[in-house]
Amino acid sequence: MKTKSFGKSSSALLKQKKSFFEENRKHLEYQQRIALIYAKQPTRKNCKNCNSAVDVKEGFDFQKGGIEYTICNTCKHLNGIYDDTSSFCEAVYTEDKGAKYGETYSSKDISSYHYRTTSIYVPKAEFLYTTLLANNVDPNELEFLDFGAGSGYFISALRKIGLNNISGTEVSLAQVKLGNKMLNEELLKIHKIENTIEVLRNTTAQVISMIGVLEHLQYPREALRAIKDNNIIKYLYISVPLFSLSVFLEMLSPDIFHRHLSGTHTHLYTPESLQHLANEFELNVLGEWWFGTDIVDLFRHCHVNMVKSNASQKVIETFSNKIVPIIDALQLEIDKNLYSSEVHILFSKK
Repeated sequence: MKTKSFGKSSSALLKQKKSFFEENRKHLEYQQRIALIYAKQPTRKNCKNCNSAVDVKEGFDFQKGGIEYTICNTCKHLNGIYDDTSSFCEAVYTEDKGAKYGETYSSKDISSYHYRTTSIYVPKAEFLYTTLLANNVDPNELEFLDFGAGSGYFISALRKIGLNNISGTEVSLAQVKLGNKMLNEELLKIHKIENTIEVLRNTTAQVISMIGVLEHLQYPREALRAIKDNNIIKYLYISVPLFSLSVFLEMLSPDIFHRHLSGTHTHLYTPESLQHLANEFELNVLGEWWFGTDIVDLFRHCHVNMVKSNASQKVIETFSNKIVPIIDALQLEIDKNLYSSEVHILFSKK
């Protein structure tokens, strides 16, 4: 039975992303550093999603942060015009053992780790669990592998909802060490970037989760093909960023940190490109959950710009007090129109 749901509370996100509001310059400089590395890569020749030819000689659709972007004529996927080379991936994911990249997802102590797990990742785990149940599948009889597990938040969430046959794998040594320390158990393992396909080909897990991972893989199509060819794997759970309102806000705000389409997000999915992906790799959609942070981004862009323009604290507080209570209601309308910045999908293999 296919399920579809919309919306998610933004309260936890607002609490945990204060740095995006208060340290705009720091995040902007990091974004610009990654953009400079990305812009030095060879021009992309094929769509990241469907592999159709991308002819940048025909021009690009828009430019942002010094990077040009083009919409695939075949599947409507949004592609940055430069390639995700091995040197780019190594520079942003595994240089300094992944410590810099992992900063965004790190927790200072066990309390903040569990708060992040409970507020952000437990709802994701519950979506996976309840969607399997809705399709007459007992999650307790399955083995789960969280691929690109980061610091193990999703693994922690799966354990919190009662699942035990779980493990994760990750390329960042710093995040694996942090995760296993917080989990107090060696549930996370390190794998080399070049072994990505091998891990997926050889896993014995029936459920693969990729929470904010597919868009970061150098070869996502090869990863999907490995999943398709591994007969043990039955389900694939992904969360991916979408070409949404947030991108247009970023176009208008070059001096505000671009959370969505920048850094290691060199391409974005669309409802059309996800449908193309499902058709090509023979995946059935069991459940969808559309929600985003577009209105939070709108709030942040306005807030940072007001601070930069020396607006009084009274004005800033007045604006915040008016918009914060309606963020979720505004975002929900965007989500219902499949225009959110994020979607979670549970697939079964045909």
